[in-house]
Amino acid sequence: MLKAVLRQGVIVPLDPLPRDWEDGAALEVAKALAPPVDIDAWAHAMNQLCADSSLGDEETMRRAIEEHRQQAKAQVRRDMGLPV
Repeated sequence: MLKAVLRQGVIVPLDPLPRDWEDGAALEVAKALAPPVDIDAWAHAMNQLCADSSLGDEETMRRAIEEHRQQAKAQVRRDMGLPV
């Protein structure tokens, strides 16, 4: 589902539009139950939470993220029937 916000009476997408959408396509729009997340505020809060992390913690996090990325990549290749 595409997420968007209303700004000065115009619906503004928060993500790129799907490739198969064409100008003039009919869309259904409904008000979300929760307000959109303020990414800048979230990033600021995360920076404050992580300000006192050690270099060792940061490296452990980087390794975990890279391992997860490689696992996800391998899974997509398996799903596509490609060699891993």
